[in-house]
Amino acid sequence: MKLNLEMRKSEVISAIGKPTAVRGALTNKYSQVIEVWEYAMYKTDDDAQSGRPTLYWLYFYDGKLVQWGEAGDWRSEADRIYEIRFRGILRYSLCRS
Repeated sequence: MKLNLEMRKSEVISAIGKPTAVRGALTNKYSQVIEVWEYAMYKTDDDAQSGRPTLYWLYFYDGKLVQWGEAGDWRSEADRIYEIRFRGILRYSLCRS
């Protein structure tokens, strides 16, 4: 995959095509959009021949790619988003393991 963090959704689609599914999306109380896209891809020719794709999830925050990986590697994202206040400025951060 040719992905980079901070890519916009349109750039991801240009790089690897449309997602197999959108696993979830929400707009939080601050009008920030969080989405998880799923791609079913084959790691090897053997996987393709046997029809066993690997599922990858792409995590977008306000339209930009902030994380991707195999679906089974992810914890619940709701537990990984933290509200942080710096001198009155509201920001969000992902806790990366």
